[in-house]
Amino acid sequence: MSSKAEAASAPRVRTDREYEYWRWRILIGTMIGYIFFYFVRKSITMAMPGLESIGVTKTTLGLFLTIHGVLYGVARFVNGVWSDRVNPRYFMSIGLFLAAMTNVFCGFSSDIASALFPDQNQATVIAWIIGSFWIINGWVQGMGFPPCAKSLMHWFAPHEHGIKFATWNISHSFGAGLVFLLNSFVVLLGWKFCFLVPAALSLLGAIFLFWALRDSPEKEGFEPVETYYERTRGLKKEGEAAAVAACAQKAEEESTEAVAEQETGWWEDLCKNVFSNWAVWVLCLANFFVYIVRFSILDWAPTFLSQSKGLDLQSAGWATACYEVFGAFGIILSGILMDKVFNGRGAKACFVYMLGCGLASLAFWRLDSESLMLNILLLSMIGFFIYGPQCLIGCVASTIATKKSGAASSGLTGLFGYLATIVTGFGVGFIVDGATATPKAERNQAVALAIADDFAGVEASALVEKRDDLKAVVSAAESYADAKRRDDGFSGDPLSEKKKELSEKRIDKESKLAEALGSLVASLRTDGLNNVSVATLDKVASTAYDGRAKISKAGWPRIFGMLVISSAAALILFALISNVASPEVLAEEKRRKEEAASKN
Repeated sequence: MSSKAEAASAPRVRTDREYEYWRWRILIGTMIGYIFFYFVRKSITMAMPGLESIGVTKTTLGLFLTIHGVLYGVARFVNGVWSDRVNPRYFMSIGLFLAAMTNVFCGFSSDIASALFPDQNQATVIAWIIGSFWIINGWVQGMGFPPCAKSLMHWFAPHEHGIKFATWNISHSFGAGLVFLLNSFVVLLGWKFCFLVPAALSLLGAIFLFWALRDSPEKEGFEPVETYYERTRGLKKEGEAAAVAACAQKAEEESTEAVAEQETGWWEDLCKNVFSNWAVWVLCLANFFVYIVRFSILDWAPTFLSQSKGLDLQSAGWATACYEVFGAFGIILSGILMDKVFNGRGAKACFVYMLGCGLASLAFWRLDSESLMLNILLLSMIGFFIYGPQCLIGCVASTIATKKSGAASSGLTGLFGYLATIVTGFGVGFIVDGATATPKAERNQAVALAIADDFAGVEASALVEKRDDLKAVVSAAESYADAKRRDDGFSGDPLSEKKKELSEKRIDKESKLAEALGSLVASLRTDGLNNVSVATLDKVASTAYDGRAKISKAGWPRIFGMLVISSAAALILFALISNVASPEVLAEEKRRKEEAASKN
């Protein structure tokens, strides 16, 4: 063969500059891609108050979140095993496309319900449609993190994992924070747009992922990242001879591992590196409690801030966004602590973080304040401290299970994390709804007394016994109170179209309340009822509105106390594995000790 033919057939030599370019491209590409996954995962959070307004209960909404979270956790593990053997470029971009499409169907759920099931209860049909597609969303969301974990494991060396995983994990905070900011404005257009707008952006994100990502360095013509790291970074630390020796040793180990992997197979590797590793199981349990804190706030913050802390919905969206932004700062510091302070021992950094999270959660629970600034400050502190462990758990799990099972190991901890949605989804909704039984009864009694005061021959006890009719009156009274406050609070031009619209809604709600109240009272009087005065309508509406405020606050303090208990449980678990580190870090420490001993 001629020299020209040999040159043509020889593989192109990839430069270190190209290697660095692709390392940064993979890091930034997976970060941006995962931000879009959050766009179509947390879109439902800001839509929930709107869904409640059309008749979907907290328990139903919580059930959506629980099924979605549990299925997502299972998908993270299953797809983690699969992702260890599939090109991230295709796996992640297809997953994002499918997740975006489920949001499209959720956004058009009311149109689908009215077109296909016009004679059915629309709130129930909408709930079933959104619930069905949200279950599908839970599975395809599991195609997001595993390819990211695999990419980071293959393109960055163990000594870089803390900082690089922390840098990548900023995508969690930016993704959730940006979607809350986006939807705090979009929600003004209606709850359906909280699904549709993020979905449109994420479809563009899927195209970006297909362009940005690639498989492992070896398949792109580069040397293994450990060899590259030792050759480039190692020269500065140990001198050329030591670096070359380390490269040779690493290459031999990789060759031996490749042969062993072919002989044993993926299931044996999974059993050896994941299922038989006690530290991985402790991380799983710790992640369960970390995610109770994280998701209790992430999923319910707009709701409990508006109902328990007195914030309007837009301010609640901004407060939740601050929770995510400060979480990003916590993530960055956690990676530095793991790599630079605790020498690869991420569990020690997690212990410090959970101590701070527990104290911040305790303050949020016990300081029952409606101050916007104080609530934003406390939420930001919790976000700062909870996102450090959320980031490092996956990193530690991946590194101690080695590259062969890194995505599967992090997927298993993710499964336990999303099992927490049993508590933070359906559990929170059930607890809060259950805690409202007494204040609801008290509100109904107060409304009945207000009605009985204005109508002779009508007893409050008789009104309470007519549960369905009284419930209709209370619902109409709350709607009228809301319309009346919006109309009275309008500060613009009294001759404007907006003022006219508000006044028309007020008159309509007043008419419906008068009809419901007149029907209820007439059913208890033998002489019938001619009319209901505006003064009576206003009194009933005011009583119902005041009672609703008490109902909204009930139950949430129990959830805030749960955050403190979960923080304490995670703190104890991280203490048990404080000295766990990757095999590479442990081997290097052993080598240094042996060198120090030989010199002495």
